Amino acid sequence: MVAAVTATLRPGPAGAQVDEDAADAAAQAIASAQEQANDAAAAFLQARSDLEVLEDQAARLVDERDALQARVDGLREQVQSVAINRYMSSGSTGIPLLTSYREPSDRLQADVLSEIVTEVSADALDQFSLAQDELDAKTEEVEQTQAAVESQQQEFAELRDRAEADVLHLREVEEERLADEQVRLALEARERERQRQVAEAQRIAAEREAEARARQQQPDPSTPVEPTSEPELPLPPDPTPDDPPDAEPPSPPPPTPPPTPPPTDGMICPVQGASAYSDTWGAPRSGGRTHEGVDMLAPTGTPLVAVTAGSVQFSQNSLGGNAVWLSGANGFKYYYAHLSAFAGSSRSVNQGEVIGYIGDSGNAAGTPHLHFEVHPGGGSAVNPTPYVSAAGC
Repeated sequence: MVAAVTATLRPGPAGAQVDEDAADAAAQAIASAQEQANDAAAAFLQARSDLEVLEDQAARLVDERDALQARVDGLREQVQSVAINRYMSSGSTGIPLLTSYREPSDRLQADVLSEIVTEVSADALDQFSLAQDELDAKTEEVEQTQAAVESQQQEFAELRDRAEADVLHLREVEEERLADEQVRLALEARERERQRQVAEAQRIAAEREAEARARQQQPDPSTPVEPTSEPELPLPPDPTPDDPPDAEPPSPPPPTPPPTPPPTDGMICPVQGASAYSDTWGAPRSGGRTHEGVDMLAPTGTPLVAVTAGSVQFSQNSLGGNAVWLSGANGFKYYYAHLSAFAGSSRSVNQGEVIGYIGDSGNAAGTPHLHFEVHPGGGSAVNPTPYVSAAGC
């Protein structure tokens, strides 16, 4: 996507002003469509996270219910076995059902059986009763949770459809607005200016951070100096009221510098085309995992490009499906997941070179998107949302 820069450029000839007016209108239309798509993506991704948590909870409750059912069955078998053995040894004929009877003799036999059970296995009956109560409560909880899962699945599907529709709308707006060559060139010029401003802000922030670290490493003038073995010199006389003090009071500590923007080093957007995303860093995922990337929604087959020059390695795994590791020349590593297909094979790549296509492989079935991670220095993942935002996605 061509990122819109809202700053007004220097006035020029009438024709140039017309181009700038058209560029302003295009930038506003694209920004509005992008905001709408991102809002839809945020709602959808939140619903996805909620659904995964509910599905995990439902699976855990089913396991707990099954364990209780097995316990109840075991206690029932134990009680019935003891009761039947005692009943048969009592000389009675026939074995009435535990829950119903049809003849008067059945009632008498049931009474005998009840007395035997009560005498022989009162503790087992108590355990059976408690376990049955727990099972009933757990079964009700399972049913309620499964109903919540079904409701969340419906909401998830509706929000997914809305997000996908808004991304398609964004693509249509971009294609329509960028069809004018002059408008496209004007917006590209604005994007270059935006990138220059981002790089300048990063440079200034890095310099301020370096200066702050240097000041912190300087010795504190208020810290007392350790005595040495040198002979002590006579102290000067105390200053009189007319004498100025020898030392000025310490200056206040410098203000804390603002946080440094992410060092994108000219990183470009990984998705070549319209996409929508939201900051879901740390969101809960199935199996007790947390999200360590940014999910960028786009239609299946949308090209994915190398965000910087480096080398790519293609692989497959159960969660990410078709995945790519990009080892950047800047020392960063970038991870792309859920691709529908690779472009070529593992190799060295230039920035902007197509390396694959949006898909829903791995555990993303039904939801085409790119899961994108940033690993500074090749280490642990960090929140990539500021990076893709700074890259103009």
